This record gives sequence, C-alpha cells and structure tokens, in this order.
Amino acid sequence: MADTPGNIVIFSADGHAGAKRMKDYLPYFAHGVRDTVADLLVEEERAYRRMIAPDFTSRPAEQKPEGSERLWSPAAPERFGGWDIAVRMEQLNREGVAGELLVPGHQFSSLPLFSVVNKPFEADLRTAGVHAYHRWLADFMAGGDGRLHGMADPGPCHDIDAAVRELRWAREHGFVSVGVPGIIEDPSLPSLLSDHYEPFWQACADLDMTLMVHAGWGFPQGRYQEFISAFVTTHLGEQEATQMLAAQQHLDEEARAALQKEFAESPASPFRLDFGPRRLLWQLMLAGVFDRYPSLRFVLAEVRSDWVPATLQLLDSWYEQRTTPLKMRPSEYWARHCFATPSSIHKAEVEAREAVGVERLMLGIDYPHPEGMWPDTWDWIRVAFDGVPESEARLILGENALRAFPVDAAHIRAVAERIGPDPSRLLSDREDVPAGHIEHFHRRSGFLRPAERVDTDATLELADEDLRLVG
Repeated sequence: MADTPGNIVIFSADGHAGAKRMKDYLPYFAHGVRDTVADLLVEEERAYRRMIAPDFTSRPAEQKPEGSERLWSPAAPERFGGWDIAVRMEQLNREGVAGELLVPGHQFSSLPLFSVVNKPFEADLRTAGVHAYHRWLADFMAGGDGRLHGMADPGPCHDIDAAVRELRWAREHGFVSVGVPGIIEDPSLPSLLSDHYEPFWQACADLDMTLMVHAGWGFPQGRYQEFISAFVTTHLGEQEATQMLAAQQHLDEEARAALQKEFAESPASPFRLDFGPRRLLWQLMLAGVFDRYPSLRFVLAEVRSDWVPATLQLLDSWYEQRTTPLKMRPSEYWARHCFATPSSIHKAEVEAREAVGVERLMLGIDYPHPEGMWPDTWDWIRVAFDGVPESEARLILGENALRAFPVDAAHIRAVAERIGPDPSRLLSDREDVPAGHIEHFHRRSGFLRPAERVDTDATLELADEDLRLVG
C-alpha cells in the first residue's frame, strides 16, 4: 500500500462503554420484566462496587491531572467517558481517534445480568439484559457523530432464531460486530462445532457483521465476583478487606500494582489469558464456517497477538499430519478471514507484524480502561512504531479496521483529517517520549514484554480434541 496523503487514521478496535448506574438500564428493559429485574440490578451494582480500580496513568505522581483527565479516579467520577458521550468525544478528539469499536462494560460499572461480571442468572434474564444493554448503547452511540460502532452480545443462544432477530436489530442500530456464542459458559448448549449455530453464522454473513471474541470469553457467571472476594480477603486479611470494601478505600500505587499483577496472572483469575478465545480460531475452521461464508471476518480482541505466528505454524504442521475437513491451511484461513487487536499493543507485537500479517493487525486503545493506551496514545505509538514504515503504520493504526468492520470509511477518514495526527508528528518524535512514560506503559500493560512462548503440547491436545468432535 502506497503512503496515503493526509492525516493518519487512528481507529481503536477495542473501546468500552456502559451506563453509570445499573438503574440507568432499567428503562431499556421490556415493561414485563422491569419489576423483576429492578432489585436484581441494585444487588449486582452493590456486588460490583467491590472492585479495586488502580491508577495506571503514566503521569508522575507529583503532577495532578485536572478535570476530565483524571478519569482513572478510584471513586467513579462524575464526568467519565464510559457513559458520558460528551466526555468521550472530547477524549477521542484529544487523542486523535477518528473511530472506535465499543465492547460491553468498563471498570466503573457492572452490566445488566448477562456478563461474566454478574452472578449466575437464568437464560431468559440474560437475554433481557442483553436487549437492554443493546438499546442503551444504541442511544449512547447516537451522540458519536458516526464514529462509534457497537459490538453486540450474542445472548444465550438457546433460541437461535431469537438470537438472529436480535442480531438484525443490532445491525440496524449501529452495531458492526457480534461476539461469538459462548461468551458465558453454558454446559446446556451444544458445541460450536455443531450445526445448532448455522442460522447465526449465516445471519452474520448476510448482515455483513464481523464475528469477534474479546478477553473473558467462555467463563461462567459468578466466577468474577467469587474471585474478587476471595482474592482481596486472602491478600488483605478478612477484617482489613471488609473495612476497605465498605469504605471503598484504595491501596497505595505500589501495593495496587502488585495486586493487579498477581490478580491477572493467578490461575483462578477470570481475566487470566487462556486458550478459550484462541481455540475459537481453529474451531471455526473445523466447523467449516469460513468455507461456507468466505466473506465472513473474525477479530480477536484483547487476547494479544504474539502467539499468532507460532500457533499458525503449529496448526499448519498439524494440518499436514492429520486428516481434517479443512479445505485450506490454517494460515490461509487466517490471511483471508482473521484480524488481531492486541489492546495496548506491545513493542514485540509491532516487531512481529509481518509474521502476524501487516494487513491483519489492528490497534486497540482500550479506552477508558486504566491499562489502556489513553491518555498517552500518541506517545505509545511513537515508541511502539519506531522505525515502522508509514505505509505499514497506517494499516495497523486504522486502515485495517476500515476493512475489518462495515463502517463508513469515507466518514472516518474525513474525521481523521480534522482531528488526526500528521504522520510527520506521530511517527518521527520517539525521542520526545520521557523514559518514565515507557516504564509506566510496561507496568500497566506489559509493553516491553517479550513474545509468548506458545505451549505446543496444550495447543495440539486441544486441536486434536476438537478434530475428534467433527469426526
């Protein structure tokens, strides 16, 4: 791709949005269930307030940000871009972000009954919650000047025809992608390799809706709340934990960082990276979804991309040594259908861009999460993309997203001309980034972490297990 004139398009393929209070979702529930869910929403909000919100901004401690810049505050701020559309657009404009894909939820609020952050609920209540969230987000996106695009939740998918009807509603109201069924672990559902989901895959293709998986896919409801409670009590002691949670007090920065690191890496953590989202990659191949729907796109978000090259190489070797229903090599499916959005992109992931596919890699700023790139997006890019040709940087920073999602590319490019960065400013000023900021990027998201060593045995074991399921 030749260098494109004009400002660089920055499109974040991973942002988050949700209402300020659970009661804000209540008007979006169907009249018949509002009385039923009203108290449940209050209970879920109380449970969610147990969450610790750490400070991961890259500002020196002695510098106190003002106004809406202090969005990470441990106490939910009054003006916050997760629910305040005016604040969000201010922040996107300041960061030069022309377009954004919105995933359900953020650090300051729970979701209405359907998410992994909730306690267990029956499928009908989860469905009602999905519908309420979709309608809330549609109203939120309406204030985004055509720059905000929703990721729909697939819902429980017991009634696949009902799931398709909701998918059609979502597409008509500004949603451009949908999560792969199974976001909530549900043993009563058939495997994704079954034909139960065929109407869903067909609807995605017919509606030009991008399939998407985000970190946290495949966990049971309730695990998050159980883990938070056990984790905080274990590390702080029962009495101190009770006092802290009751007063919503927070730890100093060093203690918070240590807890956050152990929280993310604990084998019991619901947010520890695992094989669930990765496994979808070859399950969709084995199920023949990509063969039947050659135009279908699949995006992996917030599950990193450093594992992709080694995994594709491993799967290609596996394909050559097994009898499979695949019509192409796994790497060929990847090159035709798949994209990776490693939120808060690591230096090593940019360096491996050719192995992942320069046209298959996207940017995820993860706004407004504290581990995300904001409010340092330009500095983050300056360091991560140091030495990257402008043509390749343009693809990863935004142009690939304009192909991965059915958005109005002309409109997004016009916005970029108004607010986006000039390439001479964004891609040539790495020396202006303070060393302390780079260290902070690493502390909050592992920015300097080396590429993952893929577990060959575990990957092959899971691939063989899925191959046996398709016979």
